[in-house]
Amino acid sequence: MQFNWRSNNTPQDIDKALKTLENFLPFARNTNNGRQLLFKKTRQPRVCKVEYTGQTITITYSNTAQVGRALGALLSGLVLPEKQYAEETPFETLGIMLDCSRNAVMTVEHLKLWLNRLFLLGYNMVMLYTEDTYAIPGEPWFGYQRGAYTKQEIKAIDDYASILGIEIIPCIQTLGHLEKILRHQAYKQIKDTQSVMMVGEPATYALIEKMIKFWKSACRTKRIHIGMDETWDLGLGHYLYKNGYKDGFHLFNEHLARVIKICRKHGLKPMIWSDMYFRLGSKTMNYYDPETTIPRNVVKQIPKETDLVYWDYYHTNKEFYLDWISRHRKLGKEPLVASGIRTSNKYWYDHRLTAKRASACLKACREAKVKELFFTQWGDNGAYCDHD
Repeated sequence: MQFNWRSNNTPQDIDKALKTLENFLPFARNTNNGRQLLFKKTRQPRVCKVEYTGQTITITYSNTAQVGRALGALLSGLVLPEKQYAEETPFETLGIMLDCSRNAVMTVEHLKLWLNRLFLLGYNMVMLYTEDTYAIPGEPWFGYQRGAYTKQEIKAIDDYASILGIEIIPCIQTLGHLEKILRHQAYKQIKDTQSVMMVGEPATYALIEKMIKFWKSACRTKRIHIGMDETWDLGLGHYLYKNGYKDGFHLFNEHLARVIKICRKHGLKPMIWSDMYFRLGSKTMNYYDPETTIPRNVVKQIPKETDLVYWDYYHTNKEFYLDWISRHRKLGKEPLVASGIRTSNKYWYDHRLTAKRASACLKACREAKVKELFFTQWGDNGAYCDHD
């Protein structure tokens, strides 16, 4: 079915989005062919409605993402001419995190295809997980032969996403998961263990500031995900020989405070994966240990401007998610929740596991009135699963 819209009676931002998608969707501009699209903005948050009146289709929406969702519903056949179609999402942020660090970095053109698809699903946020796969000026070994994005490429992705009402949030690492750069002799000074940076070393923070400045200059967003998950051996490598043993909680908060200071300097609001607080409070270093205890003095030292991301790709029990959301709130934080689309450690997407685990997480997030939710697509151990 052909759909038509007229620029002279379409809001400017929606007109621009539709022009961007002209070659992707069966839409025509300023013609009399097919159904005529009209757009009506509402103050009611996170809602979209679709109504047929003869040859006219009126889309009532709250933001650009909801226009995309309504158009997706039209194209999929969910909207019937004789009935009104209406949807409402409980989430202020609905996003996807794409792994661009496991030997597969999506090209700019392919990411645009993904952004088109996500627009039609009503998503309004995309994180690009990049450990070292972005090119920092003056750091030739950073992302060396790993397909690193240039600033111009990230700006092109960000510009395109912005037209579709999608926020691009950098998702980087500023403590662990950095084995791909720490293997180079050039970074010997900032190496604690194989994958963890040296806390307290001035050169560590000089490099981190370069990382943050790169993303600040490339993206519109005021938010940044600075990682810091799974640092199992924090302070137990070269740091231990140099400085002696220090408590993991102390080292983690010391480092976080210094990275937060850099973010603040550059006008960015940071978030981190929350697992290390729970792991360090567990006798078995288990993120999901029900016996974990986080001391109050440690909680008080978590910087106020730091958001916590509760990631959980494993549980099938809604009550577990509700418990862990509550535990995050007891830390004085309203968590972002990261569920998982199972694309790691297999040659194919595992729908069976995803349906069981993500469904339980979604139910808990709705019940707990979580505001921000995103789905991760990891490519652990080599990115041999096709993200598409």
